[in-house]
Amino acid sequence: MLKKAVKKAALPLFASFGVTAAALLLRQKICLALANRHVDDTPHTVYETDGISVAYEVQGHGIPIVLLHSMHLGASRREWRPQIENLAKEYRVYSIDMVGYGQSEKPKKPWTAYQYAVLLHKFLTDVVKRPAVVVAANGSADIALVLSMLYATDIKKLILISPEGIGQGFATPQDTEHLKKLLLPVAGTQIFLNNTTKKSIQRMAQQLFWQTEHMPADFVENLYHNARYGKGAKASFVSYRTRFFAADTKRAFLELSVPFLLIWGEKNEINPVQYLEQAEAMQDKGEFLLFEDTASLPHLENPKAFYRIMIEFLK
Repeated sequence: MLKKAVKKAALPLFASFGVTAAALLLRQKICLALANRHVDDTPHTVYETDGISVAYEVQGHGIPIVLLHSMHLGASRREWRPQIENLAKEYRVYSIDMVGYGQSEKPKKPWTAYQYAVLLHKFLTDVVKRPAVVVAANGSADIALVLSMLYATDIKKLILISPEGIGQGFATPQDTEHLKKLLLPVAGTQIFLNNTTKKSIQRMAQQLFWQTEHMPADFVENLYHNARYGKGAKASFVSYRTRFFAADTKRAFLELSVPFLLIWGEKNEINPVQYLEQAEAMQDKGEFLLFEDTASLPHLENPKAFYRIMIEFLK
Protein backbone atom coordinates (compact mmCIF):
# COMPACT_ATOMS: atom_id res chain seq x y z
CA MET A 1 0.00 0.00 0.00
CA LEU A 2 2.81 2.35 0.90
CA LYS A 3 4.55 1.77 -2.45
CA LYS A 4 1.33 2.47 -4.29
CA ALA A 5 0.88 5.68 -2.32
CA VAL A 6 4.42 6.80 -3.15
CA LYS A 7 3.84 6.07 -6.83
CA LYS A 8 0.60 8.02 -6.82
CA ALA A 9 2.30 10.98 -5.13
CA ALA A 10 5.30 10.86 -7.47
CA LEU A 11 3.30 10.84 -10.70
CA PRO A 12 1.97 14.42 -10.36
CA LEU A 13 5.46 15.57 -9.30
CA PHE A 14 7.09 14.08 -12.41
CA ALA A 15 4.31 15.43 -14.58
CA SER A 16 4.78 18.90 -13.10
CA PHE A 17 8.54 18.69 -13.64
CA GLY A 18 8.02 17.59 -17.25
CA VAL A 19 5.66 20.49 -17.95
CA THR A 20 8.12 22.96 -16.37
CA ALA A 21 11.04 21.59 -18.39
CA ALA A 22 9.01 21.71 -21.61
CA ALA A 23 7.95 25.29 -20.89
CA LEU A 24 11.58 26.28 -20.20
CA LEU A 25 12.76 24.64 -23.39
CA LEU A 26 10.03 26.39 -25.41
CA ARG A 27 10.92 29.74 -23.84
CA GLN A 28 14.60 29.22 -24.71
CA LYS A 29 13.74 28.38 -28.31
CA ILE A 30 11.59 31.52 -28.59
CA CYS A 31 14.36 33.72 -27.14
CA LEU A 32 16.94 32.31 -29.55
CA ALA A 33 14.54 32.55 -32.51
CA LEU A 34 13.90 36.22 -31.70
CA ALA A 35 17.65 36.85 -31.41
CA ASN A 36 18.25 35.33 -34.83
CA ARG A 37 15.71 37.64 -36.47
CA HIS A 38 18.18 40.52 -36.08
CA VAL A 39 20.42 39.63 -39.00
CA ASP A 40 23.46 41.86 -39.46
CA ASP A 41 23.43 42.57 -43.19
CA THR A 42 26.50 44.86 -43.19
CA PRO A 43 28.32 44.36 -46.52
CA HIS A 44 31.42 42.24 -46.09
CA THR A 45 33.71 39.72 -47.77
CA VAL A 46 34.00 36.12 -46.64
CA TYR A 47 37.25 34.18 -46.30
CA GLU A 48 36.88 30.42 -45.95
CA THR A 49 39.47 27.97 -44.69
CA ASP A 50 39.12 24.47 -43.25
CA GLY A 51 35.33 24.79 -43.37
CA ILE A 52 35.32 28.01 -41.29
CA SER A 53 33.91 31.30 -42.62
CA VAL A 54 35.51 34.58 -41.58
CA ALA A 55 33.82 37.93 -42.29
CA TYR A 56 36.00 40.94 -43.02
CA GLU A 57 36.03 44.33 -44.73
CA VAL A 58 38.89 45.89 -46.66
CA GLN A 59 39.36 49.55 -47.58
CA GLY A 60 42.14 51.75 -48.92
CA HIS A 61 45.53 51.11 -50.49
CA GLY A 62 49.10 50.92 -49.25
CA ILE A 63 50.81 49.08 -46.41
CA PRO A 64 48.31 46.57 -44.94
CA ILE A 65 46.90 47.09 -41.45
CA VAL A 66 44.89 44.30 -39.81
CA LEU A 67 42.53 45.39 -37.01
CA LEU A 68 41.51 42.82 -34.38
CA HIS A 69 38.64 43.60 -32.02
CA SER A 70 38.33 42.77 -28.30
CA MET A 71 36.92 39.41 -27.16
CA HIS A 72 34.14 40.51 -24.81
CA LEU A 73 30.49 39.51 -25.30
CA GLY A 74 29.01 40.77 -28.56
CA ALA A 75 32.29 42.22 -29.83
CA SER A 76 32.82 42.66 -33.56
CA ARG A 77 34.86 44.61 -36.11
CA ARG A 78 32.46 47.55 -35.55
CA GLU A 79 34.78 48.42 -32.67
CA TRP A 80 37.27 49.85 -35.19
CA ARG A 81 34.89 51.91 -37.32
CA PRO A 82 35.95 55.29 -35.87
CA GLN A 83 39.51 54.59 -37.09
CA ILE A 84 38.98 52.96 -40.47
CA GLU A 85 37.99 55.90 -42.68
CA ASN A 86 41.07 57.95 -41.77
CA LEU A 87 43.44 54.98 -41.84
CA ALA A 88 42.18 53.97 -45.29
CA LYS A 89 43.44 57.26 -46.73
CA GLU A 90 47.02 56.00 -46.41
CA TYR A 91 46.82 52.27 -45.72
CA ARG A 92 45.02 49.14 -46.88
CA VAL A 93 42.86 48.36 -43.85
CA TYR A 94 41.47 44.91 -43.04
CA SER A 95 38.95 44.70 -40.20
CA ILE A 96 38.05 41.15 -39.20
CA ASP A 97 35.31 39.52 -37.18
CA MET A 98 37.10 36.89 -35.12
CA VAL A 99 35.62 33.39 -35.32
CA GLY A 100 32.67 33.25 -32.92
CA TYR A 101 31.96 36.99 -33.25
CA GLY A 102 30.06 39.39 -35.49
CA GLN A 103 29.31 38.01 -38.95
CA SER A 104 31.96 35.28 -38.80
CA GLU A 105 31.04 31.66 -38.17
CA LYS A 106 30.26 30.69 -34.59
CA PRO A 107 31.57 27.20 -33.80
CA LYS A 108 29.77 24.94 -31.33
CA LYS A 109 32.81 24.76 -29.05
CA PRO A 110 35.12 27.53 -27.75
CA TRP A 111 38.42 28.15 -29.52
CA THR A 112 41.90 28.45 -28.02
CA ALA A 113 44.34 31.30 -28.66
CA TYR A 114 46.45 28.86 -30.68
CA GLN A 115 43.53 28.10 -33.03
CA TYR A 116 42.88 31.81 -33.52
CA ALA A 117 46.56 32.48 -34.25
CA VAL A 118 46.74 29.70 -36.86
CA LEU A 119 43.62 31.03 -38.58
CA LEU A 120 45.05 34.58 -38.61
CA HIS A 121 48.23 33.23 -40.18
CA LYS A 122 46.17 31.64 -42.94
CA PHE A 123 44.23 34.87 -43.47
CA LEU A 124 47.44 36.90 -43.73
CA THR A 125 48.94 34.36 -46.12
CA ASP A 126 45.91 33.90 -48.38
CA VAL A 127 44.22 37.32 -48.28
CA VAL A 128 46.73 39.99 -47.23
CA LYS A 129 49.66 38.19 -48.90
CA ARG A 130 52.38 40.25 -47.24
CA PRO A 131 53.57 41.15 -43.71
CA ALA A 132 51.11 43.52 -42.06
CA VAL A 133 50.81 45.98 -39.23
CA VAL A 134 48.59 44.23 -36.65
CA VAL A 135 46.54 46.34 -34.24
CA ALA A 136 44.78 44.30 -31.55
CA ALA A 137 42.76 45.08 -28.43
CA ASN A 138 42.48 43.25 -25.11
CA GLY A 139 41.87 39.51 -25.67
CA SER A 140 42.85 39.69 -29.34
CA ALA A 141 46.12 41.39 -28.33
CA ASP A 142 47.11 38.08 -26.74
CA ILE A 143 46.17 36.25 -29.92
CA ALA A 144 48.39 38.67 -31.85
CA LEU A 145 51.24 37.88 -29.45
CA VAL A 146 50.74 34.14 -29.98
CA LEU A 147 50.80 34.84 -33.73
CA SER A 148 54.08 36.73 -33.33
CA MET A 149 55.64 33.75 -31.58
CA LEU A 150 54.41 31.15 -34.10
CA TYR A 151 54.71 33.17 -37.32
CA ALA A 152 56.98 36.14 -36.67
CA THR A 153 57.37 37.03 -40.36
CA ASP A 154 53.62 37.71 -40.67
CA ILE A 155 53.96 40.93 -38.68
CA LYS A 156 55.58 44.19 -39.77
CA LYS A 157 54.68 46.25 -36.71
CA LEU A 158 52.46 45.60 -33.70
CA ILE A 159 50.12 47.85 -31.71
CA LEU A 160 48.72 46.15 -28.61
CA ILE A 161 46.00 47.49 -26.33
CA SER A 162 46.17 46.03 -22.80
CA PRO A 163 46.82 42.33 -23.57
CA GLU A 164 45.36 40.24 -20.78
CA GLY A 165 47.85 37.38 -20.88
CA ILE A 166 50.80 39.48 -19.69
CA GLY A 167 49.24 39.80 -16.25
CA GLN A 168 46.50 37.19 -15.95
CA GLY A 169 47.97 34.34 -18.00
CA PHE A 170 46.10 31.15 -18.81
CA ALA A 171 42.61 30.40 -17.55
CA THR A 172 42.76 28.90 -14.05
CA PRO A 173 40.88 25.76 -12.86
CA GLN A 174 38.50 28.15 -11.09
CA ASP A 175 37.84 29.90 -14.42
CA THR A 176 37.01 26.67 -16.25
CA GLU A 177 35.38 24.56 -13.52
CA HIS A 178 31.86 25.20 -14.89
CA LEU A 179 32.81 24.70 -18.56
CA LYS A 180 30.87 21.45 -19.01
CA LYS A 181 27.82 22.80 -17.23
CA LEU A 182 27.79 25.94 -19.40
CA LEU A 183 27.85 23.82 -22.57
CA LEU A 184 24.83 21.74 -21.49
CA PRO A 185 21.86 22.06 -23.88
CA VAL A 186 19.22 23.26 -21.38
CA ALA A 187 20.92 24.36 -18.14
CA GLY A 188 23.81 25.94 -20.03
CA THR A 189 21.49 27.67 -22.47
CA GLN A 190 19.52 29.20 -19.59
CA ILE A 191 22.70 30.56 -17.99
CA PHE A 192 23.68 31.97 -21.39
CA LEU A 193 20.30 33.70 -21.82
CA ASN A 194 20.33 35.04 -18.24
CA ASN A 195 23.74 36.61 -18.80
CA THR A 196 23.06 38.10 -22.22
CA THR A 197 19.99 40.16 -21.42
CA LYS A 198 20.18 43.78 -22.50
CA LYS A 199 20.68 44.87 -18.87
CA SER A 200 23.55 42.41 -18.39
CA ILE A 201 25.21 43.57 -21.62
CA GLN A 202 24.77 47.20 -20.60
CA ARG A 203 26.47 46.58 -17.25
CA MET A 204 29.39 44.88 -19.02
CA ALA A 205 29.63 47.71 -21.59
CA GLN A 206 29.81 50.34 -18.85
CA GLN A 207 32.86 48.59 -17.38
CA LEU A 208 34.67 48.99 -20.70
CA PHE A 209 34.49 52.81 -20.58
CA TRP A 210 35.76 55.30 -18.02
CA GLN A 211 33.43 58.04 -19.28
CA THR A 212 30.25 56.31 -20.44
CA GLU A 213 29.09 59.46 -22.23
CA HIS A 214 31.77 58.63 -24.82
CA MET A 215 30.15 55.27 -25.54
CA PRO A 216 28.77 55.15 -29.12
CA ALA A 217 24.99 55.47 -29.19
CA ASP A 218 24.42 52.05 -30.73
CA PHE A 219 27.17 50.24 -28.81
CA VAL A 220 25.02 48.32 -26.31
CA GLU A 221 22.37 47.45 -28.90
CA ASN A 222 24.99 45.97 -31.24
CA LEU A 223 26.64 44.00 -28.44
CA TYR A 224 23.28 42.63 -27.34
CA HIS A 225 22.32 41.38 -30.80
CA ASN A 226 25.79 40.01 -31.58
CA ALA A 227 26.01 38.21 -28.23
CA ARG A 228 22.91 36.12 -28.96
CA TYR A 229 23.00 35.81 -32.75
CA GLY A 230 23.95 32.53 -34.44
CA LYS A 231 23.82 28.84 -33.52
CA GLY A 232 27.22 28.96 -31.84
CA ALA A 233 26.58 32.12 -29.83
CA LYS A 234 26.52 30.15 -26.57
CA ALA A 235 30.04 28.83 -27.23
CA SER A 236 31.33 32.41 -27.50
CA PHE A 237 29.65 33.21 -24.18
CA VAL A 238 31.24 30.11 -22.60
CA SER A 239 34.65 31.14 -23.95
CA TYR A 240 34.26 34.62 -22.44
CA ARG A 241 32.89 33.34 -19.12
CA THR A 242 35.64 30.73 -18.63
CA ARG A 243 38.52 32.66 -20.29
CA PHE A 244 38.92 29.60 -22.51
CA PHE A 245 40.87 31.50 -25.20
CA ALA A 246 43.24 33.06 -22.66
CA ALA A 247 46.98 32.49 -23.02
CA ASP A 248 50.07 33.31 -21.00
CA THR A 249 51.79 35.70 -23.40
CA LYS A 250 54.73 36.81 -21.25
CA ARG A 251 57.21 34.75 -23.25
CA ALA A 252 55.82 35.96 -26.57
CA PHE A 253 56.06 39.55 -25.36
CA LEU A 254 59.63 39.05 -24.13
CA GLU A 255 60.66 37.65 -27.51
CA LEU A 256 59.07 40.36 -29.67
CA SER A 257 61.49 41.37 -32.39
CA VAL A 258 59.26 43.70 -34.44
CA PRO A 259 58.63 47.37 -33.57
CA PHE A 260 55.73 47.54 -31.14
CA LEU A 261 53.62 50.03 -29.24
CA LEU A 262 51.89 48.90 -26.03
CA ILE A 263 48.95 51.07 -24.97
CA TRP A 264 47.04 50.89 -21.70
CA GLY A 265 43.94 52.80 -20.65
CA GLU A 266 44.76 54.58 -17.39
CA LYS A 267 41.34 53.73 -15.88
CA ASN A 268 41.20 50.11 -17.04
CA GLU A 269 39.72 48.26 -14.05
CA ILE A 270 39.18 44.93 -15.84
CA ASN A 271 42.88 44.62 -16.67
CA PRO A 272 44.60 47.10 -14.31
CA VAL A 273 47.42 49.41 -15.32
CA GLN A 274 49.86 47.64 -12.97
CA TYR A 275 50.35 45.13 -15.80
CA LEU A 276 51.68 47.89 -18.02
CA GLU A 277 54.35 48.49 -15.39
CA GLN A 278 55.17 44.78 -15.41
CA ALA A 279 55.42 44.83 -19.20
CA GLU A 280 57.82 47.79 -19.14
CA ALA A 281 60.04 45.90 -16.68
CA MET A 282 60.07 42.90 -19.04
CA GLN A 283 60.97 44.63 -22.31
CA ASP A 284 63.60 47.28 -23.07
CA LYS A 285 62.48 47.63 -26.70
CA GLY A 286 59.36 49.12 -28.20
CA GLU A 287 57.20 51.99 -26.97
CA PHE A 288 54.83 52.19 -24.01
CA LEU A 289 51.93 54.58 -23.58
CA LEU A 290 49.52 55.24 -20.72
CA PHE A 291 46.32 56.62 -22.28
CA GLU A 292 44.73 59.03 -19.81
CA ASP A 293 41.02 59.06 -18.91
CA THR A 294 40.17 55.88 -20.82
CA ALA A 295 39.50 52.28 -19.78
CA SER A 296 39.55 49.09 -21.89
CA LEU A 297 38.70 50.72 -25.23
CA PRO A 298 40.80 53.89 -25.71
CA HIS A 299 40.35 53.58 -29.49
CA LEU A 300 36.59 54.01 -28.96
CA GLU A 301 36.58 56.27 -25.93
CA ASN A 302 38.91 58.87 -27.48
CA PRO A 303 39.21 57.89 -31.16
CA LYS A 304 40.77 61.13 -32.42
CA ALA A 305 43.66 61.09 -29.94
CA PHE A 306 44.12 57.36 -30.49
CA TYR A 307 44.34 57.87 -34.25
CA ARG A 308 47.03 60.55 -33.84
CA ILE A 309 49.07 58.24 -31.59
CA MET A 310 48.71 55.34 -33.99
CA ILE A 311 49.75 57.38 -37.04
CA GLU A 312 52.75 58.85 -35.22
CA PHE A 313 53.94 55.33 -34.38
CA LEU A 314 53.35 54.03 -37.91
CA LYS A 315 55.22 56.93 -39.49
